[in-house]
Amino acid sequence: MDVLEIQDPRVFEMLDNPVRLRILRHLDQPRTVKQLAEWMEVPPTRLYYHINMLRQAGVIVVVDTRKVGAMIERVYRATARTLRPGKDIVSSGHPPSVLATVAVNAILNGARLDAEVALTGHFDDLATTGTSDIDRVGSLVRTIVSLTEEGRQKVDVKVRELLDLVDNLEAGDQGVEYGLTLVLFPLAGSVP
Repeated sequence: MDVLEIQDPRVFEMLDNPVRLRILRHLDQPRTVKQLAEWMEVPPTRLYYHINMLRQAGVIVVVDTRKVGAMIERVYRATARTLRPGKDIVSSGHPPSVLATVAVNAILNGARLDAEVALTGHFDDLATTGTSDIDRVGSLVRTIVSLTEEGRQKVDVKVRELLDLVDNLEAGDQGVEYGLTLVLFPLAGSVP
């Protein structure tokens, strides 16, 4: 699995944008701005600013160029499928609370966008047809458990196994893309 460990909190701030999150999600395969614009149903000119920001942040790269008429068309791809805060992010000089906020916002707002779109479609189906299969949409679950450190470590091992399983089940262009976002931390205000 390709992982990009982000060391600069400004990258997370830049990612916390619905347009850039959608672009990044679609660049798991090489694509041009024209292809992205068609997929997003927006004019290509609306995307160049965001593409440039993503390139400057190092989360996308140009993988090919081709001449189209008198212009050069660039083909972009995401540098990694998985983003997470790197260990050196603390050397940025930002307070830990700021680092936590920008990292959480960028990652969870991407998950929020995906879940809201999927659930909106599910609820639209329910409202118009009276039926919908929530199991085909995805999963949105929150549970609270009490774990010892040993129990938390066991969960961590299973999560890593799940991520390996998901990574190895890739269906290519035949499958529906899913996002997997996992949060396992002590509840805010819980007593250790």
